[in-house]
Amino acid sequence: MIQILVGFISGIVSGMGMGGGSILILLLSLFLGVEQHVAQATNLVFFIPTAITSIIINAKQKYIDYKTSLPIITMGVIRSYYRCKLSNTN
Repeated sequence: MIQILVGFISGIVSGMGMGGGSILILLLSLFLGVEQHVAQATNLVFFIPTAITSIIINAKQKYIDYKTSLPIITMGVIRSYYRCKLSNTN
């Protein structure tokens, strides 16, 4: 039951754009005894469907400015790729 409650609270906070992942990590660590790195990995998996849902809803309501967002997304993806490459060097 507590797992459902944790997911419900995190989903509500995430849907309001207030960083539901921070609360999810906290709730998983404190109330469910999950190790921090596992809670952080769970948060990353949790983020993907909530982000996709938010994009779909905001696109339907025409809240997305594609002229502004596409260059930001492109540079973010490129930078993330190179930062991952840099962090994996031994």
